[in-house]
Amino acid sequence: MDEALAELLAPWRGAARWWAGFSGGLDSAVLLHWLAGVEERPPLAAIHINHGLHPEADAWEAHCRRECEALGVAFHCRAVRVRPAGEGPEAAARKARYGAFEEALSENEVLFLAH
Repeated sequence: MDEALAELLAPWRGAARWWAGFSGGLDSAVLLHWLAGVEERPPLAAIHINHGLHPEADAWEAHCRRECEALGVAFHCRAVRVRPAGEGPEAAARKARYGAFEEALSENEVLFLAH
């Protein structure tokens, strides 16, 4: 691993668990694969949020599950209900997603996200 990247991870090496937000898109897939390859890291789990907004939402969830199985990474999925309340659907989905992340993580766990 590149020394600069290893330095970036140093503050979180003592965490109880690392989580990777995993949408199944390119950015989060690269992040997940990279974290899975980090040596001497805490246990790694992926969390996928199924918003149910797209007709292919369940297919994306299945894809993410298969990717995690291939990597040997624990897979967790949370289904959320998106309720726009004076905001657009994207903002409401973001709010629901971040709420699910907060519910999933315990003390001394770290969530990595790619955007």
